Amino acid sequence: MKDPIVSCREYYCYKLQIRENVRSILLLSGRLLQQFVVDMYVKIETSRLDYFRSKQQHIRSELYQGIVDTITLGEVDASKVGKRIILPSSFIGGPRDMRKRYMEAMALVQRYGKPDIFLTMTCNPNWQEISNELRLHEESQNRPDLVARVFCAKLEELKDRLFKQQIFGKVSAYVYVIEHQKRGLPHAHFLIILQRDWKLYAPESFDQIVSAEIPDKNTNLHLHNAVINHMIHGPCGVLNPTNVCMKKNGCCKSQYPKSFASGTTVGNDCLPIYKRSDNGITVRVRGHNLDNRWVVPYNPYLLATFDCHINVEICSTIKAVKYLYKYIYKGHDRVAFNLVSEQNNQQIDEIQQFQSARWIAPPEAMWRIYGFIVNEMYPAVYGLHLHLEDQHQVTFRANEDLINVLNSDRSAKSMLTEFFALNRVDENARTLLYKEFPEFYVWSQQYKEWTRRKKKTVIGRIVTANPFEGERYYLRILLNHVRGPLSFEHLRTVDGVVAPTFREAATMHGLLQRDSSLEDCLHEASLYQMPSSLRRLFATILVYCNPTNPRELWERFEQDMSVNFRSTKDSMLNVRMQVLRSISFTLESMGKDINSFHLLDDDIRFDEEQVESREIDDELVVEISEEDIVASEALNSKQRHVYNSVLGKVFSNEAATFFVDGPGGTGKTFLYKALLAAVRSRKLVALATASSGVAASILPGGRTAHSRFKIPLDTDEHSMCCVSKQSAIAKLLRVARLIIWDEAPMSRKQHIETLNKMLRDINDSELTFGGKVIVCGGDFRQVLPVVRKGTRQQHVDASLVSSYLWPTLIKFHLTENMRARLDPVFSEYVLELGNGMPPITVDETIKIPDGMLVPYEDDCTSLDHLIDAVFHDIHEYSINISAMMNRAILTPKNSYVDEINALLIHRFPGEIKRYYSFDEAIDASEQSVMEDFLNTLTPNGLPPHELLLKINCPIMLLRNINPSEGLCNGTRLICRAFDRNVIDAEIAVGHHSGKRVFIPRIPFLPNVDENSGFPFKRTQFPIRLSFAMTINKSQGQTLDFVGIYLPQPVFSHGQLYVALSRAKTASTVRILLRPVSTERSEKNCTKNIVYTELLRLASSD
Repeated sequence: MKDPIVSCREYYCYKLQIRENVRSILLLSGRLLQQFVVDMYVKIETSRLDYFRSKQQHIRSELYQGIVDTITLGEVDASKVGKRIILPSSFIGGPRDMRKRYMEAMALVQRYGKPDIFLTMTCNPNWQEISNELRLHEESQNRPDLVARVFCAKLEELKDRLFKQQIFGKVSAYVYVIEHQKRGLPHAHFLIILQRDWKLYAPESFDQIVSAEIPDKNTNLHLHNAVINHMIHGPCGVLNPTNVCMKKNGCCKSQYPKSFASGTTVGNDCLPIYKRSDNGITVRVRGHNLDNRWVVPYNPYLLATFDCHINVEICSTIKAVKYLYKYIYKGHDRVAFNLVSEQNNQQIDEIQQFQSARWIAPPEAMWRIYGFIVNEMYPAVYGLHLHLEDQHQVTFRANEDLINVLNSDRSAKSMLTEFFALNRVDENARTLLYKEFPEFYVWSQQYKEWTRRKKKTVIGRIVTANPFEGERYYLRILLNHVRGPLSFEHLRTVDGVVAPTFREAATMHGLLQRDSSLEDCLHEASLYQMPSSLRRLFATILVYCNPTNPRELWERFEQDMSVNFRSTKDSMLNVRMQVLRSISFTLESMGKDINSFHLLDDDIRFDEEQVESREIDDELVVEISEEDIVASEALNSKQRHVYNSVLGKVFSNEAATFFVDGPGGTGKTFLYKALLAAVRSRKLVALATASSGVAASILPGGRTAHSRFKIPLDTDEHSMCCVSKQSAIAKLLRVARLIIWDEAPMSRKQHIETLNKMLRDINDSELTFGGKVIVCGGDFRQVLPVVRKGTRQQHVDASLVSSYLWPTLIKFHLTENMRARLDPVFSEYVLELGNGMPPITVDETIKIPDGMLVPYEDDCTSLDHLIDAVFHDIHEYSINISAMMNRAILTPKNSYVDEINALLIHRFPGEIKRYYSFDEAIDASEQSVMEDFLNTLTPNGLPPHELLLKINCPIMLLRNINPSEGLCNGTRLICRAFDRNVIDAEIAVGHHSGKRVFIPRIPFLPNVDENSGFPFKRTQFPIRLSFAMTINKSQGQTLDFVGIYLPQPVFSHGQLYVALSRAKTASTVRILLRPVSTERSEKNCTKNIVYTELLRLASSD
């Protein structure tokens, strides 16, 4: 039987229907119809708001007992209970509803990744379906019923094209919101997340979906007219300064007109820079001749199909997430009003605030009266209740006996308690987090139990809690990280110890920082009884962890750090001075002064001459291997020529600058070692530096150029090195007879120019590099300096070949490839590839020899085959460390590195140790809302939120912690032991191989370009797994076996060449290519990017 009660909304919906042969006075009322539908909807909405006002006690109980999200301190502060009139999230379109949907949409991003497509569709009042229903002289604005119904039908058709016909590819998730602005016409905002196989990675794939150009009217007149009618912006700016898009500063808020662009590139912001050809095509729009710079990006197929404004944008970076999701969930238009402060004696009335700010236009009123959907999300996000023990909500009827209610089993059950209960009996359930539960189990509100899910895709989200709520907030943190807890007490148990509170348990898991965490770190390290390593760890903590009381830490651990000095008969004062001097030298090598940490008494200062002499002594005592000393006897003729030329200048103390060019395998590193040995064996200072930590670790005494010369990370033509004339480093540089800079092509020209200015300054010389003998070296076929979102020309301009110093360098070219003796055909192929010479197909790709390829089946299977090819005996490699460190899988992006490392750490033998980062939003008010999302981010250069490690697994350092001790960005190490606050590791490669080091947690602040639009701080161990690494990080290494994973083509000059040249022979390299398109007949083709114009500049003497 149908419900006999007809709601107010249903009644008006009935009255506003179009009926055949029935004249509706309402629908013929013109502007009065607009007034009528607005008044009637306001009546409906007011009635609902009055209902919520009358149910405040029930609403507050849900808020306090964890059934819905908490947003502000005013909702949980006991002093303010009853002083807020709440508009709950069940009121569709209200602020809490929009915020709830925003957080649910962010849950989709956490689960499926960033959105790929942002689409906005706006109603066209001239659609034929609307025009055909209008009477003579009737205007569409006076028929909001037609506008709403036709737009709704068009919206359903668009959804069919997007999600059933899958015109952009298969979709993992989507959200859309209907928005009505003051100008009236409805429009829909879509955010679409594509499945992995359909992701849009490169500008070529962007062009397949989006165009920002005026079509040729001779070949496509219909599309040409649609662009003119719907997709031309403005004009604005000088052509129309009063256009609605103009800001007070006289600029267009959408930055029109755009610049011409010969091709599509990834932009500096979240959206690409689309191709806009300067082809002379113009169209007359609103009295002005406009060209491609004024075209709003669109999809040709959708524009031609729907004949309305339909803007399609590619979301190229994760920075798009926060802006776009907050944009589409910003809520309805509002009028301006004043806010009052939330004081204890004031009542905050959310319902009144909503009504006072409300602006309703006729199309929105009609849309809501008809009951059309205002937003949709797929898959559905299921809210999970959050409450402390015995504090869940219990409902009962007024006539029930309270004792019976309390004794009922059903009353003791909640989503969370039954989650614990199922974990106790179901092994599969124990593998899941609470938020993952709805994907596999269904909650029955009737029976109060979880049962296995049989159909429908759903994801979970634990309702938010504010940090001010204390234990409930920390309970949520634990539930987001601990799998399979059996009870509240089990959730508080860490390593067999039951913590008294959830906060303490979260701290023990490393999810929160405690005031004593640095002290705990040093205490754990002291138990290993390695005092020299403990002193280096102490110095690292002083530099990177900003302890609040360094002197207190020093006094607490002075005895542990002085063990090896106390074995002598020196007095305690002398022992103390030796320890402090050791720490001081370490701090100096890290660019810091011990006096700034107040470890010494005011009357004690180290002699500056001692510090200066230590810098020089350290270089004079660099170990010279017998192999390097006799290396000069094995040099070939071209290497010998370089060797004699450089040493001739060094020993005659004449100024000279050289550049040694040569592809991988021509013996550049071998030559550098011979030069360093020759100079150092004569008790002269020779400094070895490189652009990357990996390359620096290979050279005896090697340091990264940035750490050695104190070069700023961000440089321009006015930058200077952070070295004063009176410093110990300046004195070291003055006495240095030879400076080597390996992998110089990886550095921006400004870095090398900055070194030139600094050396001229400290040596009071106008000669290039202050009259020093400088040897730069590298291979311009390899990767170039990083220019974020830079064009091809910008990369060339940033290179050393574009510097004013380039013509002053004496060039040498090494050509004899030592590795070619093992496989001359492979070496020749790689060299031709680096020069851009192999046969290139029509679509600018090259063919990879079949013998190197791992056949592609699907992403998972093929990747497993690649891993098997590289690490075919993972158990053996866990014992044979050398064999393991000489194998790696290389891939273009960090996201693929993380994917491979996650697979391999589970294959690697041993028990997993999990370390979680503490992620802290810079804006504290965003912490409870953004914390879950921040945990999913891994910006470039940052460790992951969840770090999985095992004993003897390979790791890579992500910071220049102590370059003089071999701890450079890119250094590869082996995990030897774990504690909660410190990791014991062993350097695995390079000159410092075998050295044991302690690694603490340190804070990271992502770069402005890397923080994804969310300023936050991450505290975590500065390492990541290194079974796999990016191609750029691998530069400078030679490996015994190389896997190359290319789920998308390389995106930068020299990357494919670098990846292949890490191997010695064709038989020791395996490549997995993911086909760009299923239609391609060639499955062994991939892109090879080579800037031939740069190579021509590099080869010119």
